[in-house]
Amino acid sequence: MGSRLRGRQTQFYIELAYGALFIVGIGFLIFRFDPRVAAFEAGLVVGYLLRIWEKMSIYERIIEEAVSREAEQQVESEVEAQVESEVEEQVESEVDDRVEKEVEDRVEAVEDRVADEVETHLESAVEQQVSDEVKDQVESEVTERLDDESE
Repeated sequence: MGSRLRGRQTQFYIELAYGALFIVGIGFLIFRFDPRVAAFEAGLVVGYLLRIWEKMSIYERIIEEAVSREAEQQVESEVEAQVESEVEEQVESEVDDRVEKEVEDRVEAVEDRVADEVETHLESAVEQQVSDEVKDQVESEVTERLDDESE
């Protein structure tokens, strides 16, 4: 802020010097015409016009930068909103498709594995049970026949 204030004070003093010299020169020309003073006044006017042109260029550049910044922010927010909604839609559709496919694949794999394990376990259990029942039945029949023969 201090450098900004100093810059404005400097501009004020330059403007004051231009004004004072111009007034003194015009006052001198009113009382006594001198071509050198007239040329000096013309130089002051041209210098002042160039200074105004420089200020206008600076202000124009500042305005362009401000407008550019504002436009960039506006475009950024619009693009962000648009991209966000598009990305959200695309992600939702892709996630739904991928998750559905992944779930189906895993369910199939689990069903196959469960079926294999159940079949294996059931076969071994049935074999064991049949074996035990046959063994018990054979033993009971053998025992019965032996009892029948011994009687």
